[in-house]
Amino acid sequence: TVDFLKYLFRNATEYSDFNIFGLAHITILFIGILGIVFILKRMNVSRKFERILGIVLLAQQIILYTWYLRSGYKLLTLYHCRIAIILTGIGLFFNKSICKKIGSIWGLIGAVSALVYPVLDPFVFPHITQISFFIGHLFLLWSSVYCIFVECIKLSKKDLKIIIYFTNIYHISMFIFNHIIGSNYGYMRVSPIGIGNDLHPVVYGLIIIAIFNALIVFMNSLMNRQQKNNTNLMKLYA
Repeated sequence: TVDFLKYLFRNATEYSDFNIFGLAHITILFIGILGIVFILKRMNVSRKFERILGIVLLAQQIILYTWYLRSGYKLLTLYHCRIAIILTGIGLFFNKSICKKIGSIWGLIGAVSALVYPVLDPFVFPHITQISFFIGHLFLLWSSVYCIFVECIKLSKKDLKIIIYFTNIYHISMFIFNHIIGSNYGYMRVSPIGIGNDLHPVVYGLIIIAIFNALIVFMNSLMNRQQKNNTNLMKLYA
C-alpha cells in the first residue's frame, strides 16, 4: 500500500499513455452519463447532496495542490475548470448563490470539453494528476447538472452582467499573461485541438472570447427555460 501510494504521487514525468476514445476513456464518459441520468431522474433539491458534492470538489483541489507544492511540479492554477471547481465547491458547500451560478455555467461548458478531449499531465497511469483530473471534471459536470436542472438556479440581469464581466476580464487577463510568460491558461494562446492556431493571436483570442460569451448567453436561455418549465410543472401539480 505504501509503495503504491508513493508510485501514485511520484514526481518524475514520463509521458501520458491515455488513449483518447479508448476503452478507459469511453468507460469514463459512460460513468459521466450514468451520473447525469441518476441526478436528473432520482435527485431532488438536497442540502446534504450539495454538501457532499462540495466536499468532493474542494477535497480534490486541496489534494492536488498539496501534491503540486510538495512535488515541485509546475503549479497550474488558472484554467477554467480549476476555477469552476473551486467556485462550485464553495457555492455548494456554503450555499453561496453567485459561486454556484458562475461555477455551474463555466463548469458545464468546461467539464464537457475536458471529458470529451482530456489534456493530461505527462505521467503513465495511474497517477494522482490523472485520477484528480477525472474525479474533478466528473463531479464538476454532475454538480453543474444538479444546479441547472434540479435546483433550477436562475440568472438575474445583474447575475448575467457579473458573469460576463468576470469571464471577459479572465480571458483578457489570461491572453496578456500567457503572452508574457508563455503559458496557455484558458487556451487563449494555443488551441489544444489545433484549430485556429494559424490565425493572428489577437484574432484567435477575440474568437475564443466571442465563443465563450455566446455559450454564456445560450446557457442563460437554457437555465431560464428550465426555470419556467419547473414553475409550470409546480403549477400543474398544485
